[in-house]
Amino acid sequence: MTGGPQTVSFGVAVTAVGPAGMSDSEMYGDMFGDVAFAIEQGFEKLWMIEHHFSDYFPTANPLQLLAYIAGRYGDAIDLGTCVIIPPWYQPLRLAEDIAQLRLLTKRPIGIGIGRGTAILEYERFGIPNMDESRDRFRETYEIVHKALTEDTITYEGRYLSVPKPTRLRPKVDPAGITFYGAVGSTPTSAEIMADMGLPIMCSSFGDFDKQAEIVRLWKARAAQNGMDPAAHLTPIMVNCIVADTDAEAVAEAQEFIPKFMQAQLDHYEGEGEHLRILETYSAWRGIFEGMKKRCDPANIPPWTKGQLIGSPETVIAQTKRFVEAGYNHIFLQTATPGVPPEPRRRWQKRFMEEVVPHLELAPEPA
Repeated sequence: MTGGPQTVSFGVAVTAVGPAGMSDSEMYGDMFGDVAFAIEQGFEKLWMIEHHFSDYFPTANPLQLLAYIAGRYGDAIDLGTCVIIPPWYQPLRLAEDIAQLRLLTKRPIGIGIGRGTAILEYERFGIPNMDESRDRFRETYEIVHKALTEDTITYEGRYLSVPKPTRLRPKVDPAGITFYGAVGSTPTSAEIMADMGLPIMCSSFGDFDKQAEIVRLWKARAAQNGMDPAAHLTPIMVNCIVADTDAEAVAEAQEFIPKFMQAQLDHYEGEGEHLRILETYSAWRGIFEGMKKRCDPANIPPWTKGQLIGSPETVIAQTKRFVEAGYNHIFLQTATPGVPPEPRRRWQKRFMEEVVPHLELAPEPA
């Protein structure tokens, strides 16, 4: 790698998944087993996913789950969300929940936020027009940020308001809370996040060139806005399968990833008429077309090239590629629909034991 050793950290996303037929209680039990396993393996941050009303990652309250983990495991690992959806929350209540979580751990927390893509979730939460989501996302974040950083606040937006001066309790030091704006559909979304003053977090969708462009665009716009790009983590969630050979890893991907793709199509209604009507979600049409193709195992091998899937040697090279593109926090997505605990923990263990020690990367400063 050019420029000598680079500083990078590693995390893992945990959520409730398992083979067909498992109860939610059983999946939650395995999820907390995953938490203990991640801590044992030495991961530096644990990320929690939010979704509602379907079989797709039924972890409805990430902040509540992280509070439980903080109480059960103390300060053993940094905590974060990937992501929570501000438009679905009362903003002052969300600010309180974030502040309260911060009091339960001495370690910094990362709050990944996004605007959400499932019409199912928007409709159930009483927001029938998803094209409002970008403005609602911005207004909710602005209220939450003001509540955490200012003594008292008022706010007047298009959709949301805090008309009377309000002081947040509990009050915490906001220096221990970092918000990240999720970029999932188009690289230009990175510029929107930079204009909001947010560092970005991403999920690898299989097009590495676009992933690299996202970082370039964000860094350029952030610098224009007076932010120091080097002062922030740039996390990316990447699917990870480590096996003895590339062929074995790809075969496991062909077994499990089509289930993941189908689960996304089902939850997001990826072939629904609403995606042809919603103007601010037009880019997602192409993303869902790609998911539909990858429901066929035959279309999985090319997609693995943009993930961390292969032999240890291949995954080392893939990881270095993401780091060189500007992602300095890699967190693994091994828990996807249909994957039992044994393979997902095996992949994590092999990554930490057979990949990380050979990356020639500087450790994250304590």
